[in-house]
Amino acid sequence: MAATHQSETVKQGVDLDAFHEFVEHATANPEEIQMELGARAPYEGRLFHSLARVDEYTLGGEKIERETREYTLPMGAWKEMEAAAGFVDPTDRMEPIEVALAALSGCLNVAVGVTALANDIELEGLETNVRLDFDPRVVLMIHDVEDAAATFDDIRVEIEVSGDGLSEADAELLAEGAKRSPVWNLMHLPHEMEPVVDIQRPIEADD
Repeated sequence: MAATHQSETVKQGVDLDAFHEFVEHATANPEEIQMELGARAPYEGRLFHSLARVDEYTLGGEKIERETREYTLPMGAWKEMEAAAGFVDPTDRMEPIEVALAALSGCLNVAVGVTALANDIELEGLETNVRLDFDPRVVLMIHDVEDAAATFDDIRVEIEVSGDGLSEADAELLAEGAKRSPVWNLMHLPHEMEPVVDIQRPIEADD
């Protein structure tokens, strides 16, 4: 009986009963789902190269840290760009902008998937594509910081869905639901953010 119940209530890998219970609990206890997220990127001594790491996070005020979440992302640049710029032994790594776009596409999938689940929209396929025109002259010191707004054009987002009986009304609902994506709102909405350089001085030995 338990197996039958499981197969009937599970959709897209989620137990719907447990999901709805979670949402109800989170609605009544919002402080328990507040989070603090973070990442860090130690420089590797080669221009553009950093080994970014996902940091520990907090959930409901509780710090959660475990070795299995110590994901690392080797950040760098494009091999062709490095070669053109005179780098010795040019390499090919994920460029941080590409990682940001990948995060946006993945997060939009989450928002669209949750929207479909909540509105009984059956999706057989879902793929989000994001594209961006990039002018690197500001980061290369060719243009001033004041010209940073011209670094990018608008981000182009295309979400492809498939499934039996999907309508234009479903597409509009999913497009609106996509705007619930945290990464979408991180990129789309204005936020106060100012870099602070903290000089780490060597510890002086005791006399």
